Amino acid sequence: MARQPITVGTADSKTGDTLHSAFTKVNANETELYDDVATNTAAIASMQGFTKTYWFDDNDTATATTPISHSGGATGTYLTNNGIGSYSNAYNPDSKDRLWDASNNNFDFSSLKIGDTIEFRGDITIDTVSANQEIEILMSLGEGVGPYELSVLRGQYRYVSSGNKITFMFRIYMGDNATRTGTARFRFASDDSASIVVNGWFYQIAEV
Repeated sequence: MARQPITVGTADSKTGDTLHSAFTKVNANETELYDDVATNTAAIASMQGFTKTYWFDDNDTATATTPISHSGGATGTYLTNNGIGSYSNAYNPDSKDRLWDASNNNFDFSSLKIGDTIEFRGDITIDTVSANQEIEILMSLGEGVGPYELSVLRGQYRYVSSGNKITFMFRIYMGDNATRTGTARFRFASDDSASIVVNGWFYQIAEV
């Protein structure tokens, strides 16, 4: 329907629309606008192929007081994070589940769907104890279902040093149910001993 403007005529000429005619046009115009809004809202809701993102930032306080102690060659040094530091934050408008479970010190991806992706940024500080010490950060995935590991960072420190700040960034996707339903953790590896402070980690979910 084309817009129906109300004829107002000229002042005091009585050439404009009657009240009945004018409000008939108002109702018709308003009905069309409401119908268009309802149609467009339904069309937007049914759109496919768009993603929504939300994120969490977990800041640890425990390891600043009691650093994680890694024994040289140990294979079970996992990073912990109590998530209660003052920099913990979130953008989570749809009240999605947090992925980091601080009580069990692992990630729980079971609330995600196949095809969702997660981008991580981790921040730790380490003290090395030997020259030419090589360190590696891995993510253990699919634990309890079909475990496997991804190497996300590897570095070498030429001298004994302290306060080495390390940032690692990487992305994974939910490509199978073992990854989605199994738990995940960050693991620290080195042939030599080290002391580790977890500053925290950020992760952003892109939901299909």
